[in-house]
Amino acid sequence: MEGVEMEKLTRKEEMQKTRKTILAHAQQLFMLKGYRSTSTREIAEFSQITQPALYHHFKDKETLYIEVIREVTQKVTVELNAIIAGDIEPELTLKKMILTLIDQHPTNIMLMIHDILNEMKPENQLILFQLSQEAYTKPLSHYFVEMAQRGLLKSTINPNTAASFVMMSISPLFGQQPFKHKKPIEEQVDELIQLMLYGVFN
Repeated sequence: MEGVEMEKLTRKEEMQKTRKTILAHAQQLFMLKGYRSTSTREIAEFSQITQPALYHHFKDKETLYIEVIREVTQKVTVELNAIIAGDIEPELTLKKMILTLIDQHPTNIMLMIHDILNEMKPENQLILFQLSQEAYTKPLSHYFVEMAQRGLLKSTINPNTAASFVMMSISPLFGQQPFKHKKPIEEQVDELIQLMLYGVFN
């Protein structure tokens, strides 16, 4: 626009902007296709940079994947903790937490685990495991600790075990294709919660 000068970004700001763009596009591709089926060449093309430029920011695909998952899990942690702090009805709290996990991590969780175990170095597998524990299992454990303090959790149930059980129960819903199921995702979550909290018998 005439009379208005565009402020030129510093080299540091340009680098930060490019890094942010790479992470955003890498997340889209990794979440859609999985780790193995996504190449750094594809990410670079999607980000409108060269492959060597991508490697200037991330030394390899594993490093980039870890940073993508770190961003995803940090966002999930903030949202889950906010739901717990909301002090709403316990069953609704769990439902909101599960729907947030499904919404924020829309990849096929079994594909993700397969890729991690078969494609990545052991040290990077450990980093990803720790990130998932911190972001997903830990907030759920906190939820069940609070339920125990309210006297709602059976004394024989460990909160950490309950949290792991929830994660295993909802994993088939990650990355689910809508046309594969007649029931909306919220109805599926409601049904799972009924099973998890109250069992199958009257």
